[in-house]
Amino acid sequence: MPPPAPPTGEVALFEQTLYPHLVDPANFCVACHGVNQIPIFSAPDVTVAYNALTSQGKVDLNNPDLSRVYLRSAVDRHNCGGDVVCDRVAMDMLTAITEWQGLVAAANPTPPGGGTAGGPVVSSALKLSDGVAAAAARADDAAIAMFTFEEGTGDVAMDTSGVGAPITLNIQGMEWVGGGGLRNVSGKAQASLEDSRKLFDMISPGGAYSVEAWVISDDTAQDGPARVVSYSTNTQRRNFTLGQNAIYYQLRNRSGNTGDNGTPELEAENTQVDTVLQHVVMTFDEAEGRKVYINGQLDIEENAADTLNWTDDQIFVIGNEVTNDRLWRGTFRLVAVHNKALSSLEVAQNYDAGTDRFVTLTFDLSTQLGAPAALQIQAAQLDPSAYVFTNPTLTGDATNVRVKGMRIAVNGTAPVASQMFRGVDTTVIQAPFELSRQGAVIPLALGPDNDDISLEFEILGNNVGQAIPIAPSNPPLPRADEPEPDLGVRTFSEVNDTMSALTGVEKTNGAVRDSYAELRDTLPPSADLLAFGGAQQIAIQRLAKSYCGVVVSNNGRCNDFFGSCDIAANGKDAVAATLYTRFVGENLANQPAATAVNAEIVSLIDDVGCAGGCSGATAQTALQASCTAVLSSAAVTIN
Repeated sequence: MPPPAPPTGEVALFEQTLYPHLVDPANFCVACHGVNQIPIFSAPDVTVAYNALTSQGKVDLNNPDLSRVYLRSAVDRHNCGGDVVCDRVAMDMLTAITEWQGLVAAANPTPPGGGTAGGPVVSSALKLSDGVAAAAARADDAAIAMFTFEEGTGDVAMDTSGVGAPITLNIQGMEWVGGGGLRNVSGKAQASLEDSRKLFDMISPGGAYSVEAWVISDDTAQDGPARVVSYSTNTQRRNFTLGQNAIYYQLRNRSGNTGDNGTPELEAENTQVDTVLQHVVMTFDEAEGRKVYINGQLDIEENAADTLNWTDDQIFVIGNEVTNDRLWRGTFRLVAVHNKALSSLEVAQNYDAGTDRFVTLTFDLSTQLGAPAALQIQAAQLDPSAYVFTNPTLTGDATNVRVKGMRIAVNGTAPVASQMFRGVDTTVIQAPFELSRQGAVIPLALGPDNDDISLEFEILGNNVGQAIPIAPSNPPLPRADEPEPDLGVRTFSEVNDTMSALTGVEKTNGAVRDSYAELRDTLPPSADLLAFGGAQQIAIQRLAKSYCGVVVSNNGRCNDFFGSCDIAANGKDAVAATLYTRFVGENLANQPAATAVNAEIVSLIDDVGCAGGCSGATAQTALQASCTAVLSSAAVTIN
């Protein structure tokens, strides 16, 4: 059910101060965060906007200058134009939040008690070992291989499915992770050919399977694709591969519709690879073809009938190709293979079940709330240095319970960092009610058998404690006499503006507008060349492809840009010269040589089938490819 409306007075103060600035088009928030982009803190309904803003921790009334809605324009320069405009937007936000802070303080001059010696409202303490196993039952009736990586030591990981002969993975270049897991640094975990044969024998007759993994990628620049889970022999032959291609997961599957390499691959297009724990499932059946699910949700599907065309000489491996040339760096929490295509409900069930390491801690709040009530939260040891907490839920008979500013304390101390639930501010009309969908990672001190874990609240029902302000970090000392670099990379909005100016395609054009909206958060956020990564270059190339696609897909625009949409056999140099003149420029202090650039463009045109000249679709492909190559090059993106 939707979250209940917060107290009217709180909404009124928000509506009086910050809300007008969030919905003002001149401040740029409402275009994205009004209806389409989460969090929708600029929604037309002021209560919806309030809940989105406060539950996501986007405003800090204890320290207004730490509020994200202020910092996004003040520091990040996020989608607000040039420095002058961004400074104006930032000042509007900070002034409004400070005014809101003052009105809240005036409305609540004296806390009525409930805290501990002027501090927050505190629950009793529990140890992680006091928890009850939280994982829901998994859908594993068709699991034929299962790796949970709980060994913690040694050089093998064992199949625990209990189905058929177990598969043994021999480990190299990997390290065990505390709390259960295996991190690939430079190697792989590979089965023997004999053990791998089980997959062929138990999947081929039915013509359906699923490969499932709980993983944490080290970065979003790995491509090839990098092999997360594979059943293959080299880079050109496989039965299946679950891979990472920069910011997207891919499925390759050998079938009647694909070649020995399982291509064309099916690539996820909505949810991107992230460096946090993600649940990825790839399925195949002969009636509907391939599907990709990420974090319990269907991302992409083929809906095309097909048949498996597997061979029995492939080898099961995780973290790399059998030939050691497609390394994937990251952490495995679970890998499973099923000999059926899991349904969407079964995928969601396994996502909800997590990695089977969570316990539920139940903190009794009956005394504080005057009725049977508890706060349940799922917790697990994430690694040797931290716990993870998720799904805080108020249960019991208490009604109309205000919950605000929740923090997690270990041995009586609530660390400043990673308190993701401190932004919770809601009134629970009726339990059970989940307070937040976020997760918090809190430092471990003495270990799960010894650490006392408790909860602190600023407000819990009628109990009001003194909020603990979080002091901002001290600013770093300025670097002495260090000159600004001469070169930097254009940031996301600058890249978009530049491509629009160079191609003559308006930023409001539907195709490029949608592409930019999708790619904006993957484009460079700062001008620092040392922070530039492979995923950002891929995003730049995709945006350039959109701009160039608009140019070549319209005959009038294409003719105006290139002189002709057809490429004559002796016209390739003219195409190269046009792109060099328009995108690279001449008589600049630093620029690539025209002869070198032109030679590369001509070679690219030849490679796409236009060596002797071309027209129609072939010419369009050649022009778009060459346009994209130059528009996404360092000659354009480096300042």
